[in-house]
Parts: sequence; C-alpha cells; structure tokens
Amino acid sequence: MKNGLLTLALSLGMITGATAQNREISFKEADWKTQLATAKKEKKIIFFDAYTSWCGPCKMMAKDVFTKDNVADLFNQTFLNVKYDMEKGEGPALKDKYGVSAYPTYLFVNGDGEVVHKIVGSMSASEFMEEAKKALNPESTAFGLAKKFNGGDHSEATAVAYMEALEKAYESDKMGAVAKVYFDGLPKASLMEDKNWNIILKYLNNPAAQSFAYLYVNKAELEKKHGVEKVNMYFQRTMNMSVYSIKRAYEKKTDLKEASEKATAIRKLLSNGTDYSKPMLAQLDLIEFAAANKWDKFIANVEAIQADADFKNKINFVIGAANDLVTAAPAQYYKHALSWADQIERNNPNLFASIQLADLRKRTLKKQGKTAEAEVMATKAQDLRKEASQKGQMTPPMMKD
Repeated sequence: MKNGLLTLALSLGMITGATAQNREISFKEADWKTQLATAKKEKKIIFFDAYTSWCGPCKMMAKDVFTKDNVADLFNQTFLNVKYDMEKGEGPALKDKYGVSAYPTYLFVNGDGEVVHKIVGSMSASEFMEEAKKALNPESTAFGLAKKFNGGDHSEATAVAYMEALEKAYESDKMGAVAKVYFDGLPKASLMEDKNWNIILKYLNNPAAQSFAYLYVNKAELEKKHGVEKVNMYFQRTMNMSVYSIKRAYEKKTDLKEASEKATAIRKLLSNGTDYSKPMLAQLDLIEFAAANKWDKFIANVEAIQADADFKNKINFVIGAANDLVTAAPAQYYKHALSWADQIERNNPNLFASIQLADLRKRTLKKQGKTAEAEVMATKAQDLRKEASQKGQMTPPMMKD
C-alpha cells in the first residue's frame, strides 16, 4: 500500500512538474493588413517575430523563452502577437519594408504600421520581458528618443540613451550619425576626458566626425593615458567597420553621400600611413572602382596587390576581391577571379583559404554555366569543411551563388 501511495505521489509530482510550465506566446495568423486593422481596433501594439526557418537563435527563443509562463502571460495579455518567415509569403516584402537584416528581429508596431520599438538577437527571458515593456513607454525606445534628439534635445542623458537604444537595435549607422552630432557639439578639449572617452569607445563609429578627427590627431596623448593597444584598436576597428559600411552603401546604392564623406575622411586620416593604411585604402579603391563599373582598373589593382610582397593579409584580400568581381562584374571578367585562385593555390594556402577557393570556383563555374564542374567544386568545399571540423578548425561562411 505504501509503495502504491509512493508511486501515486511520484506520478502526481511528475504531472505537476510537467504542467507547471505549459503556457506559451500565442500567435495570431492573418495577412499583415488584417493584423494592422486588428491592432488599431483593439488599441494594441503588435509584437512581430521576424524569423527564418534556418535561424538557430530564433528556434532557441521560441523553445526556451516564448514558453515561459511569465513571458507568455505578458505577451498574450498585452500585445497582438504575430510572426512571419522572412523568406516566405509576405515575409520578403515585410523584411524590406521594415529593414530587417538580422535574425531574430522582434518589432513592436502600432496600428498605423509605425515601429515603436525593436529588439535584435537572442536573450534571456528576463531581458526579453524588460525590453518588451519599453514598447509600452515609447519615450524610452530608439524611436521615441529620436523625436527628442531630432527635436533639439542633445543633452548627455538623451544622446547616450538614444545611442544605447540604437546599439541594441543593431542600427550601427544611425548610432554613428547620432554620435557625430553629439560629440561634434562638445568642446574639443572635453573629448579627451575619461568620461567622454569611455562613451566614445562605445558609440563614436563615424570617421567623418570632426570629433573623431580631433581624437586621431591627438592619438599620442590618448595612448599615454589609455595604452597604445587599446587606442589603436579603437581607431583601426572603427575605420575597418566604416569601410564595410561604405561598401554596403555603394552596393545597395543608399546613403551615398554619407558613404562618400566617410571614404574621404578615412583617406585624409590615413594619408600619413599606418600599419593598416595600405589594405584599407586599397579596399576603398576597389569599392569605388566596382561602384563605377571600372573593372579594368579593379583588376589592375588586384594584380598589383598580388605582386606586392609587403601587402598584409594578401590572400583574404584577393579572395574577397575575386568574390566581389564574380558577384558584380560582367561575365568576361570571371577568368581573372579563377586566375587569382590558381595563383593563391600554387602557394599552398591553409585549410581555411582552400575552402574559400573551392567556394569561389564553385560560384564562378556555376555563373559560367559549367554545372558539372561547379558540382565538383561544391563537393570539394564540403569535404574540406568536414576536414576542418574534424580538426576543430574554423570554416568560412558560405557565399551565395
């Protein structure tokens, strides 16, 4: 009898444990126009889960965070919850409309279709709830703070809160534009103060800012106060990220004025030469040649780099240039990308570079219509990735065909 009661107690305990955490965010299915109309009628904010089927963090959030009772209760009682796969149905149009570029992205949208808050990336349940609650107080979101800042409130409190919100929303370019306005408005001498330097390290990522140029000119003094490595890392990282944003702007043909200003500023700042000047300036040249369809100049520059014994990180640079050429140049130029790949391979590259070369050849051959040869390269790339995995080595991301 005691054993029977013990078994029953254990069973009840297991059932209780299994059902104690059984609620989850409930998503409503409908087209986007209907969702907006419902939100407006019910005077609710839409919680919009922008995901993809292949996104690991999206699946983790759905499994481990959306199923917490306290999360489910907050969202089901407060928001109109919807989700769309960004690669299916209305997803691609909504992705473009709201500028979704990373996954997971969580948007909070009012009935007029205006974003009032944005979260990017996975996080704990408590962090997720804390961020979600900000949507109920728009003044504390990037979108509410934008109104204050753009309305003339450039106080430290508003500016720092706005930059922090933009950082969390993965709005790096906007964050840099705000930092430029804020720090350019401060007395130059104050930029060297410890308090401002610590904020600058986090948010000032725009080399076209006068404040950035002032700091760069006074780099030696900063190095004495904060250390050579830390200061140089900041300037190099900021300019590298800016070169990437310039490339993205030219490729998408957006924000070209800002991109041009950044490029001009970097060229001026690096005119005296540093350890990283040559590759960075060479990358800017290639970006501008590609944007102007000056492929002969693009190719001539890459081949000069191939022959330059002092050019640092040459292999990655040339492979990147080859992929850019195959992506954007007319087909008659593809032979150069294959020639560069052959030259690199003759020098016995490491496994990481060998995978990159196989991917490059696959892309090039496929675009040339040589399907069988492209499949051979795809298999080679796959085998090399397995080899790298078995050796515990990193592998490069796969380029789109």
